[in-house]
Amino acid sequence: MAEGYRDSCLCRVDRLGNDELRALMADIVKHGKGASQQLLARVKPLLKAFYEGQVQAGRVRREEVEDLVQEAFMALYQRRASYDPNVPFRAWLIEIARYTLLDYWRSQSGNAVVEPLAGATALNHHEALRAI
Repeated sequence: MAEGYRDSCLCRVDRLGNDELRALMADIVKHGKGASQQLLARVKPLLKAFYEGQVQAGRVRREEVEDLVQEAFMALYQRRASYDPNVPFRAWLIEIARYTLLDYWRSQSGNAVVEPLAGATALNHHEALRAI
Protein backbone atom coordinates (compact mmCIF):
# COMPACT_ATOMS: atom_id res chain seq x y z
CA MET A 1 0.00 0.00 0.00
CA ALA A 2 1.43 3.40 -0.92
CA GLU A 3 2.57 5.49 2.04
CA GLY A 4 0.74 8.59 0.78
CA TYR A 5 -2.47 6.60 0.68
CA ARG A 6 -2.03 5.46 4.31
CA ASP A 7 -1.27 8.97 5.44
CA SER A 8 -4.26 10.52 3.74
CA CYS A 9 -6.92 7.89 4.44
CA LEU A 10 -6.50 5.59 7.34
CA CYS A 11 -3.95 6.59 9.93
CA ARG A 12 -4.82 10.16 10.76
CA VAL A 13 -5.37 11.08 14.38
CA ASP A 14 -7.68 13.95 13.43
CA ARG A 15 -10.17 11.62 11.74
CA LEU A 16 -13.68 12.63 12.79
CA GLY A 17 -16.05 10.21 14.47
CA ASN A 18 -19.72 9.67 13.71
CA ASP A 19 -20.87 12.45 16.05
CA GLU A 20 -18.68 15.08 14.41
CA LEU A 21 -19.61 13.91 10.92
CA ARG A 22 -23.29 13.94 11.91
CA ALA A 23 -22.87 17.56 13.07
CA LEU A 24 -21.28 18.51 9.72
CA MET A 25 -24.19 16.84 7.95
CA ALA A 26 -26.64 18.86 10.05
CA ASP A 27 -24.81 22.03 8.93
CA ILE A 28 -25.29 21.05 5.29
CA VAL A 29 -28.99 20.43 5.85
CA LYS A 30 -29.31 23.87 7.48
CA HIS A 31 -26.87 25.92 5.39
CA GLY A 32 -26.66 24.11 2.06
CA LYS A 33 -23.69 24.20 -0.30
CA GLY A 34 -21.56 26.56 1.75
CA ALA A 35 -21.12 23.94 4.47
CA SER A 36 -20.52 21.09 2.04
CA GLN A 37 -16.83 21.79 1.42
CA GLN A 38 -15.90 21.01 5.01
CA LEU A 39 -17.81 17.74 4.94
CA LEU A 40 -16.28 16.83 1.56
CA ALA A 41 -12.81 17.38 3.00
CA ARG A 42 -13.63 14.99 5.85
CA VAL A 43 -15.38 12.22 3.92
CA LYS A 44 -13.19 12.22 0.82
CA PRO A 45 -10.47 10.09 2.51
CA LEU A 46 -13.13 7.61 3.66
CA LEU A 47 -14.59 7.34 0.17
CA LYS A 48 -11.14 7.04 -1.38
CA ALA A 49 -10.29 4.22 1.02
CA PHE A 50 -13.49 2.38 0.08
CA TYR A 51 -12.84 2.71 -3.66
CA GLU A 52 -9.13 1.89 -3.27
CA GLY A 53 -10.26 -1.37 -1.73
CA GLN A 54 -12.31 -1.97 -4.88
CA VAL A 55 -9.21 -1.24 -6.99
CA GLN A 56 -7.18 -3.73 -4.97
CA ALA A 57 -9.94 -6.32 -5.41
CA GLY A 58 -9.84 -5.75 -9.18
CA ARG A 59 -13.39 -4.37 -9.37
CA VAL A 60 -12.49 -0.79 -10.36
CA ARG A 61 -9.64 0.81 -12.28
CA ARG A 62 -7.47 3.21 -10.31
CA GLU A 63 -8.17 6.08 -12.71
CA GLU A 64 -11.89 5.85 -11.90
CA VAL A 65 -11.53 6.39 -8.14
CA GLU A 66 -11.73 10.20 -8.21
CA ASP A 67 -14.86 10.13 -10.38
CA LEU A 68 -16.50 7.61 -8.07
CA VAL A 69 -15.62 9.73 -5.03
CA GLN A 70 -17.21 12.77 -6.66
CA GLU A 71 -20.31 10.79 -7.68
CA ALA A 72 -20.70 9.42 -4.17
CA PHE A 73 -20.39 12.86 -2.61
CA MET A 74 -22.93 14.28 -5.06
CA ALA A 75 -25.30 11.45 -4.08
CA LEU A 76 -24.71 12.26 -0.42
CA TYR A 77 -25.48 15.92 -1.05
CA GLN A 78 -28.62 15.12 -3.03
CA ARG A 79 -29.85 12.83 -0.24
CA ARG A 80 -28.87 15.08 2.64
CA ALA A 81 -32.47 15.66 3.73
CA SER A 82 -33.07 11.90 4.02
CA TYR A 83 -30.18 11.34 6.42
CA ASP A 84 -31.41 9.77 9.67
CA PRO A 85 -29.22 10.91 12.59
CA ASN A 86 -29.99 7.60 14.33
CA VAL A 87 -27.94 5.78 11.67
CA PRO A 88 -24.17 5.97 12.11
CA PHE A 89 -22.91 8.47 9.53
CA ARG A 90 -20.04 6.29 8.32
CA ALA A 91 -22.39 3.37 7.66
CA TRP A 92 -24.71 5.67 5.70
CA LEU A 93 -21.76 7.01 3.73
CA ILE A 94 -20.51 3.54 2.84
CA GLU A 95 -24.00 2.55 1.69
CA ILE A 96 -23.99 5.55 -0.63
CA ALA A 97 -20.53 4.53 -1.88
CA ARG A 98 -21.79 0.98 -2.49
CA TYR A 99 -24.81 2.17 -4.46
CA THR A 100 -22.61 4.52 -6.46
CA LEU A 101 -20.37 1.56 -7.26
CA LEU A 102 -23.36 -0.57 -8.28
CA ASP A 103 -24.58 2.22 -10.57
CA TYR A 104 -21.10 2.41 -12.09
CA TRP A 105 -21.09 -1.34 -12.73
CA ARG A 106 -24.52 -1.17 -14.31
CA SER A 107 -23.41 1.60 -16.62
CA GLN A 108 -20.32 -0.42 -17.59
CA SER A 109 -22.26 -3.62 -18.26
CA GLY A 110 -25.04 -2.14 -20.39
CA ASN A 111 -27.60 -2.13 -17.57
CA ALA A 112 -27.20 -5.83 -16.85
CA VAL A 113 -28.17 -6.98 -13.37
CA VAL A 114 -25.20 -6.72 -11.04
CA GLU A 115 -24.92 -8.80 -7.87
CA PRO A 116 -24.65 -6.79 -4.64
CA LEU A 117 -21.30 -6.71 -2.89
CA ALA A 118 -20.55 -9.66 -0.69
CA GLY A 119 -20.96 -9.00 3.00
CA ALA A 120 -23.92 -6.65 2.69
CA THR A 121 -25.24 -5.83 6.13
CA ALA A 122 -28.65 -5.55 7.69
CA LEU A 123 -28.13 -1.81 7.29
CA ASN A 124 -29.38 -2.26 3.72
CA HIS A 125 -32.83 -2.77 5.12
CA HIS A 126 -32.90 0.32 7.32
CA GLU A 127 -35.73 2.62 6.29
CA ALA A 128 -33.48 5.66 5.95
CA LEU A 129 -31.20 3.82 3.53
CA ARG A 130 -33.87 2.54 1.19
CA ALA A 131 -34.15 6.03 -0.29
CA ILE A 132 -30.55 5.90 -1.47
